[in-house]
Amino acid sequence: MMHKQITHKPGTFAACSDCRKEPRHFVALGSTTREGVAFTTVPERHQLECRCGRRTGWRPSLAETTKAWGELGETLPLPLQAPAAKVTPMRRGNRSATA
Repeated sequence: MMHKQITHKPGTFAACSDCRKEPRHFVALGSTTREGVAFTTVPERHQLECRCGRRTGWRPSLAETTKAWGELGETLPLPLQAPAAKVTPMRRGNRSATA
């Protein structure tokens, strides 16, 4: 997949609710390696991505991508917490002082 950034005037997109920066707009052509082989033309897709890592998925149009960015809002899922590690002490071999 080939993608490139498209620049827009400041204020085109809503600011990120996490870092308060405006997202960058990316356009992609082609398919990813995860999608498998496609023998048809894959239409261009759009994604909005913020510098803090928050992003929409790839959408078929800029309007849908902008809508998805607005739906992210304050309702992003919280990151999963790692379960507490089960640490058990290692058994020590029975060392005898006599050899």
